[in-house]
Amino acid sequence: MTTKAPATSRRPVGFGPLKSRRGCKTCKARKIKCGEEKPFCLRCTKTGRDCQYTDTAYGTFSSASAATTSTTVAATFALSPTPNRAWRERRAFAYYSQHAAPILGGLDAEFWGTIVPRICHSEPAVWDAIISISSLFENYTPSKSITMHQDALGWYLRSVSAVRQQIERGVTDVFVGLISCVLFICIEALQGSAQEAIRLYHQGTQLALALRDQIVTGTVPASKGLLLEDTIVPIFARLSVLADNQSKATAAVLLREIDRLLTPGLRFASLKAAREAIFVLTAETQLFQAACEEHHDSTNEFYVPDQMMAQQLAILSRVRTWQEAFTALTSSLQARLDPMSPQETTTIALLSTHYQMLYVIIVTCITRFKISTDSCLQNFQIIVEQSRIALDASLRSNGTPPPFTFDIGVGVPLWFAVLRCADPLIRREAIALLAKSPQVQGFYPTTFGVSFAQAVIDVEEMFARDIDIGATMSPAAWTLTPGSESISLSPLPSPQHSPSNSSNGSMRQARITASDSGTGSVNLDPKPHADLATVNTSMNPGLILPIPEEARIKPYGVFIPRNGIPPGTREEDVKKWNVSSDTPFLQFSRNRFDHESGRWRVVDEVVPVSIEM
Repeated sequence: MTTKAPATSRRPVGFGPLKSRRGCKTCKARKIKCGEEKPFCLRCTKTGRDCQYTDTAYGTFSSASAATTSTTVAATFALSPTPNRAWRERRAFAYYSQHAAPILGGLDAEFWGTIVPRICHSEPAVWDAIISISSLFENYTPSKSITMHQDALGWYLRSVSAVRQQIERGVTDVFVGLISCVLFICIEALQGSAQEAIRLYHQGTQLALALRDQIVTGTVPASKGLLLEDTIVPIFARLSVLADNQSKATAAVLLREIDRLLTPGLRFASLKAAREAIFVLTAETQLFQAACEEHHDSTNEFYVPDQMMAQQLAILSRVRTWQEAFTALTSSLQARLDPMSPQETTTIALLSTHYQMLYVIIVTCITRFKISTDSCLQNFQIIVEQSRIALDASLRSNGTPPPFTFDIGVGVPLWFAVLRCADPLIRREAIALLAKSPQVQGFYPTTFGVSFAQAVIDVEEMFARDIDIGATMSPAAWTLTPGSESISLSPLPSPQHSPSNSSNGSMRQARITASDSGTGSVNLDPKPHADLATVNTSMNPGLILPIPEEARIKPYGVFIPRNGIPPGTREEDVKKWNVSSDTPFLQFSRNRFDHESGRWRVVDEVVPVSIEM
């Protein structure tokens, strides 16, 4: 939980003093004031000058995507003064109203379809931002060159410049600034600038807190306060799911009232209320998961202490309270005489996927053993089934998914299912659906996510094939006993069987207990894998393999040696593969059984993969 600074001292991130040394080198040389727009300032853009900055570590509320540094492209960003420019703007606004706003809106249709268009008529910065979004939305192609979006980027830079000028004149309306920030996040996300979108997100949360203080003091009318709490704050709370842990803590501050309502007997008045509540739980669950992982890493233990088990039970109780209220709400909606709308169908399915994901995280993150998720195959199957329903219901009239959703879609649950579900059929269904989902969700494009997830599947199945399956432990279900000192393993069917079938045959039982040294140990004797000489990332997609514990990985990220080797990775571990320095490597850890000590240990490894960067 973050501590808010007093209203008199808090300053939104990036809204620094008017005097700045962060201007471009060209404007400094000309001894004129630089607007500090990134990647190219507006003054240089208008005159076609070469615009360069001494570094890229900027923190102003005025940056555009830094996708290119070509001075030729910079000159094209300025809106050409052609007679049909006004027509292009009106057309972009019409497309936004008819096509973009309904999809961006979702349950926030009033914000995107009514509030924002109403404000844009009196605020040029908002007008330019929404027609920029419209142009990017209509013409979105992941591989399209930035020069193809001349109008969109020109409108974006003009919007940014207008906001900067208001700040410099001291006439900034915090409410309008917050609206602009939301729109700028959309633009950056559509351009593939995830880090810049996240930076703007952090600014937006500070603006929201500042606006809340102004509402309390009466500086801002109560009508704006209602819109802030009902629509804008929930937008930032949902996006916190995709940001860092600091953002999740801030989300808990922003959604303070909803957090207090998650008690037994809860009833939701609408799907919107259910959606906001589950993202409070998502932030709380992710913070708990991070705490468990930190405990595992700092102690080398494979279990968590009793106090964390108690915390697990408390979170699980709140999640079940949400599920009971959600079930009651959906039952009432299904009992109506009027059929549910596509939006209602999409939202119900979407929230169902997130609930299933939260449940799996909560019951399995207390242990470091990856096969703990084998007891949750039915949960993963529901994620896939409900994701398919959500995606089908959200298709546009031409049968294609929207290119972008500012809401949190099915991408996160599907991504989770691919990484943690060892059933080869379920995870392949999940990755296929992920590829069919909107191309940009929240901050991130899905193209890299699909490629990354496929690399994880390839590596795990490669390890599984290398291991002598007959000499290792088979897939197993975990019987989690909260509050006890042990976790017992019980048989589950092999991955080629349906999750609903029972397994025939016996299996050795295992118990994880606290050893004298404080490290979890297992009385199984799995055979460790042999060192690999090559990695085949084009395995038969129809291959059915059980994935033993030693073959399961915890991926950290992808890096290219030419750009530097990340901390925790040894240079010799990269060189032993004898591949080009431009080859992407997957960085991960996995559990290995040490025969000498009779204990499990965690090892960090890297493997070259075929992945689209």
